[in-house]
Amino acid sequence: MRPMFATPGRLPEGPEWRYEVSWDGMRVLAEVTAGTLRLTSRTGRDVTAHFPEFTGLVDLVGDGLFDGEVILLDGGLPSSVALAERVRVTGSRRPARMTHQISQRRPAVLMAFDVLRLYGVPLLHRPLDERRATLERVGVGAAGCVALSPVYDDGRALLSATRNQRLEGVVAKRRDAPYRPGVRDPSWVKVVHEHG
Repeated sequence: MRPMFATPGRLPEGPEWRYEVSWDGMRVLAEVTAGTLRLTSRTGRDVTAHFPEFTGLVDLVGDGLFDGEVILLDGGLPSSVALAERVRVTGSRRPARMTHQISQRRPAVLMAFDVLRLYGVPLLHRPLDERRATLERVGVGAAGCVALSPVYDDGRALLSATRNQRLEGVVAKRRDAPYRPGVRDPSWVKVVHEHG
């Protein structure tokens, strides 16, 4: 399965929308089945070997499919450069011990923002607010280096805050939106800052 994608655009407003930080990391689908974790990039590449710090998801839930963004902080901010370097020096072509040591010295964080399946029950057709409530009940933040990506009701305030903090931007999502795998959908709108 491929993730759902946001449409670039202007910030939509209204009570039917909620807002999240655009993390500027690596988009992944994290799938737990039969005691195994598999991380798949937005292009379908298996990136599990690069991030051993996320195996706590296996202890948390026996079966689930989560959508999120892997970030690596540098100076308190997500750094795509640091993340690219991490991927370059870890993974299946390197000794597992080396990857594990790097992940312990400088762990990445999986910012989980959606749940697509839980204990065999597909949730794709459910509205975003319902999927989010399910994700919160699962308690993904208890899985070590996994965090629940915060949501906000005030898009303008979040847009201003992310600009001031030099973050990538904001993703606005319709509260009633189903999840459409592999589709760039107008029910998700991404607003990216241009930092000079």
